[in-house]
Amino acid sequence: DLKCLVAYSSVGHMSLVMLGCLSNISMGVKGALFIMVGHGLCSSGMFSLVNVFYNHSGYRNLYMNKGFLMKSPVLCLVGFLLCSSNMAAPPSLNLFGEVLMFVCSYLISFCFLVLLMVMTIISAVYSLHLYTTTCHGKSSEAKVSL
Repeated sequence: DLKCLVAYSSVGHMSLVMLGCLSNISMGVKGALFIMVGHGLCSSGMFSLVNVFYNHSGYRNLYMNKGFLMKSPVLCLVGFLLCSSNMAAPPSLNLFGEVLMFVCSYLISFCFLVLLMVMTIISAVYSLHLYTTTCHGKSSEAKVSL
């Protein structure tokens, strides 16, 4: 389900925000603020993108929404920018917030740093999988019968 993938990344971002707020370190609170603002921008855009995919195909299933690059390259460009921002690519607020969170978690405990790194990688894989599956591949020609 496309919405589930976006929601899973939202859960990951909000757990980073909780870590920053509960760390009682100013760097953690600033990192949480950057992540909240970046997440608010990219997550709402990703949910809108999922809605556009749903309106076009009639399905929210990930594998029924393939090949949008051939149908709408501009939509896939917007999807790429949103997914890369969600993955904390360099020009995003999420990157700056996550770097601050890495430093903050290292100051708290090395175990938190390892857990944060694993969680960030899994969240990035969700976003990358969402983009590659929906925009690339052969489009499914199945239509909804109402």
